[in-house]
Amino acid sequence: MQEQSDLEREALNAALVVDPAFSGRDMPEIPSAAPETELGLYNTAGQLVAGAGPARADAATAPALGLPAGHDSQEWLVAVVPVAAGEKTTGALRAASPAARVWQRVGIGWAALLAAGLLAVAVAWLLARKLARQISRPMEQLAEASVRLGHGEFDLQLPHTGVLEVDRAGSALNAAAASLGELVTREQRLAANVSHQLRTPLTGLRATLEHALSDPTADLRAAARQAIGSADKLESTIADVMTLTRGPVPASPEVDLAALVDGIASLWHGPLAARARPLRVSLAEDVAPLAVAPRAVEQILDVLLDNALQHGSGTVRLEVRALERAVAIDVADSGGNAPDEDIFLRGTSGDGGTGVGLALARQMAEDLGGRLLLSRRSPETQFTLLLPRQKAPDAP
Repeated sequence: MQEQSDLEREALNAALVVDPAFSGRDMPEIPSAAPETELGLYNTAGQLVAGAGPARADAATAPALGLPAGHDSQEWLVAVVPVAAGEKTTGALRAASPAARVWQRVGIGWAALLAAGLLAVAVAWLLARKLARQISRPMEQLAEASVRLGHGEFDLQLPHTGVLEVDRAGSALNAAAASLGELVTREQRLAANVSHQLRTPLTGLRATLEHALSDPTADLRAAARQAIGSADKLESTIADVMTLTRGPVPASPEVDLAALVDGIASLWHGPLAARARPLRVSLAEDVAPLAVAPRAVEQILDVLLDNALQHGSGTVRLEVRALERAVAIDVADSGGNAPDEDIFLRGTSGDGGTGVGLALARQMAEDLGGRLLLSRRSPETQFTLLLPRQKAPDAP
C-alpha cells in the first residue's frame, strides 16, 4: 500500500545518509522523520542508537539484524532497511507509523471515493431527470394535442422543444391538424351550400305534391311529371353545388347568356307569382356569347332570385347589360334598405336568413373571374354580377 511504500522510501533515504561503519559509542546523525513517523537506527545487538523507536528491535527489525524475532505488534506499520558495510550488516534503519493513522488515511480515502461516487450519482440523477422532463413533457403535449385533434380542435400549434424527433412529430401533427381543419371546414361549407340551394326547390316540390293531394280534380300524372322534373332539378343542383364549392370549373365556350337567363327566369316566374310578385326580364341585344361555366352562372342567379323572393318585395327585375369589358347581370327588387354590414360575409344576414347564399354566390363569381356587387341599397336593392368578356382563366 502507499503508506508502506512511503515508509520504505524514508528508510532508504536515511540509509544513504548514515555511515555504515558507525560505532555504538558515537551518536550517528540521521535525517528528521516525517510527522507522526518514527525513524530509528539499531545496531547489530538490536539496541536503538539514534532516532525514535522502541529501545530493543521489534519483530520486524530483528530479522534484518540477524536476531530472533520477538512479539509482533499490530499497532505499528514498519519498514526496515539494513545498513551494511561491504557484505557485513552493521545496523538497520526502522521507519514506522501508527497503524491507526494508516487506517484513518484509508478511511478518509474511502470516504472521499464514496462522496465522489454519491456526487456522481446525484449529478447523473439530476441530468437524467432534466433530460427525462425534456423528453416526457413534449411527449405529453403530443398526446394532449392528439386527444384535442380527436375532439375536433384543429387550431394546434405545438411549441418548439429542441428535441429533433419530437419537433418533427409536432410539425407533422400541426400540418395534419391544419389539413383536417381545412377539409372539415370545406365539407361543412359544402353541406351548408347544398342545404341552402335545395331549400327553394324542395319547397316547390312539396307545394306541387300538396296541391295535387288537396285538389280532387288535379291531374295526378301531370303533377307526377312536374315532381319528377323538380327531383331532377334537385339532383342537378346537388351535383352543381358540390362541384362549384370544391373549386373553379372549366368554362364552356360561347355560352348564350340570353338563353341561359331566359331558362332561369322560366323557373322563377311561378314561385314569384305565387306571392303576387312579377318578374321582369330585360336582355340587351348586343350581348355576345361568353366563355363561362353556365352551371355557376345559374347557381349565382338562383341565389340572387331566391334572396329577392325571401327578403325583398314588389317587382323583381332581371336585366342583362353589355359593358365595355364585361357583361352585367342585375337582379333588383323593391325591398330597399339593405343592411349596412357586409352581407357577403358567411353567416351575415339582415333578415333572419342563413347567411350562406350570398357568400356562396360571391365565391362562385370570383371563381368565374368575375365579381358580385351590391350595386344599390336604396330605394331598391340591386345586385350586379360582372362577367369578363375575355376567356375565363380556368377554361381549357
